[in-house]
Amino acid sequence: MRPSLSRWVPAAAAIATLSVAVTVESASNIPVISARTYVGGSAKINVTGSFQINDDIAIDKEASLSDGEMTWLQYGASGLEAPNALVTVSTTEFGLHVARGKQTATAGAEDCSGDLVVSGNSITGQYKCQNVTSYDARTDQMGKVNIEISLTATS
Repeated sequence: MRPSLSRWVPAAAAIATLSVAVTVESASNIPVISARTYVGGSAKINVTGSFQINDDIAIDKEASLSDGEMTWLQYGASGLEAPNALVTVSTTEFGLHVARGKQTATAGAEDCSGDLVVSGNSITGQYKCQNVTSYDARTDQMGKVNIEISLTATS
């Protein structure tokens, strides 16, 4: 089943913020992920600082995919008040976007340490991203957060 375009619009906005992602030389263990869609998975996300998230979030199966060059793993529904995260992975970049409603933070490889393991139809990963710039559109205020994510995705 192919994702509908309406499901991609919020994710596309988040991906646009990742367009300045740096090379993965700053992050460790970024594997090549073959083309696939996802049938399950979740992410345990802990954000502290100018806003907080401490939640387990199911993967959005319709909005998550790998095309053999780039991977988009969407946890929760982008753009909603509920916590959500988008992890983008390729051999040249790593990005992590976390949000709770209008509170958002986007981290690149230079902000994060951790690893991602691909084994058969399973992806697991753990990352810590420190001192990441955040933004709250409701108050027009910038801040700083620390992000920890532990994720799984099954194809």
